[in-house]
Formats: sequence, C-alpha cells, structure tokens
Amino acid sequence: MYLQTQQAVKAIVLLLFSGFIFMLHHTGEITKFINPQYTAFSQIASVIFLLLFFIQVPRIFISREQAEDHDYCTILGCNHEMGDKRKVSLKTGVVYSIILLPLVTGLLFPYKELGAAEAVKRGICYTPIQKHSSHSEVLETSNKTLDEMVRSPVLILDNFNFLDYVNNIITYPELFNEKPIELEGFILMDDTLSHHPLLGRFLVTHCVADAHVTGLLLSNDDENLRNINGWVKVNGQIKRLETNGIEIPIIQVKEWKQIDQPEAPYIYP
Repeated sequence: MYLQTQQAVKAIVLLLFSGFIFMLHHTGEITKFINPQYTAFSQIASVIFLLLFFIQVPRIFISREQAEDHDYCTILGCNHEMGDKRKVSLKTGVVYSIILLPLVTGLLFPYKELGAAEAVKRGICYTPIQKHSSHSEVLETSNKTLDEMVRSPVLILDNFNFLDYVNNIITYPELFNEKPIELEGFILMDDTLSHHPLLGRFLVTHCVADAHVTGLLLSNDDENLRNINGWVKVNGQIKRLETNGIEIPIIQVKEWKQIDQPEAPYIYP
C-alpha cells in the first residue's frame, strides 16, 4: 500500500474544521462570531465537513500501481503530482497556509469581544438601522413598539429591545423628551462629538465581520465617565440636543456605575 501524504493532510484538515465548529457550538462561543439565527447553518457545515472526512479517508491508502498510473485519476484529481515538485510543494504550502489560518487563529489565539477601540475604527451609526424583514412587518413592529415606549414610565433597554428602542428614540426624540431611561453599554468618545461620550453596543447582523455600533449620546459633567474604558450602566433622562441644525436625543445622566462586560455583549437585529 502507498500512503498519500497530501490526501491524509486533506482528511485531517476536514476533521479539524468539523471539530472546531462543533467545539464552538458545545461551548456556546459560536454566538461570538455569528448571529444565533445562523447557528443551524454552521451545524450543517460541521456535519458536511465530517462526511467529507469519511469520504476522504479511503483515498489515503492506495496501491503503488494506482499511485503511478494516470488511468486511476478521477474527476477529483490525480493520486500523484506532475511537473516540478518544488513548484508543486510551494503551491501546496501556500494553499494549505490560507486554509489553515482560521483554524490556527481559532484554536491557538484567545478571542476578544469587540469593544470601544474597534468601534471607533469601524465607525458609529447615528441614524435608525432598518431590520432585515418585509416593510409591512417592520412598520407593524415599529408602531407597536413605539406605542409601548410612549406608555412606559421608564425605558429599560436590554438585549432584545435595544435596537428598536434606540431607533425610535433617534427617529422621534420629541416623543421621549424628559422620559427616564436605563441602559447598559460601553463608553467611547467620537472625534466628531468629542464633548459628548457615546454609550454604544455592537450590532451583529450576520457575523462579526459586519458588526457596527449604535447607541445614544450622554451628557454628564463627570470626567470619570468619559475616561471609562469598559462597560457602564446608566440611569438618566432623555433630552433633545440641536447640533448643525439637526435635533438629536441625548441622555442627561443622573446615575451611573461601571459593570463587567456581559456574557452576551452583542445585539442581534
């Protein structure tokens, strides 16, 4: 029997990808990378990788006759390489380096959730963010949420209503003037509004690659709040601020305290 090193490496790579995705699901860390709505797709991908591994295993060992004869080549490729072996080895090395990069980084390097430093680099959204749904569903949900917010004595923002509440506050600041509010997020300073810190959260629509920040501006004379490098819980009152001819909502902070980052720091629209 003849051992095909390249075919064995392919089998190992497929098994590692399957195991890596399974491990992310088992530990629950998969939601740090993708929107939970898409976890089923990643589970399917893990199963497909495992099936491809079992398909690949029989190709690892072949007879010497098969290894040297072109007649045994299949649509998947030959069992031997042609041409300059050094060029083939270099090409193969580059290809496998690219393929193995996500495995190496995922298994060997600790993952850090996105925070204020990444938010400034990615940019901050100060306009309402549309959900991915039909127009009629979005309009109906928005109207219902807006009615609930207007009737509520205090607006308490959490992981489930954060986006809807922020969107409505930004869109209709006049409806919530003087309304008490309570929310959590990380503090960051935007160069365009340097005198007002922003309390923001990362929104992950599909995966962390498309993550972007939304939130509400804060008004407070406490310099310690502006220098916070982490998460805070804020209690305050919504006010209206006019800047560059545009009226935007701002939270007049009454109380605040620094908190630990929650286990689920992202908002999933």
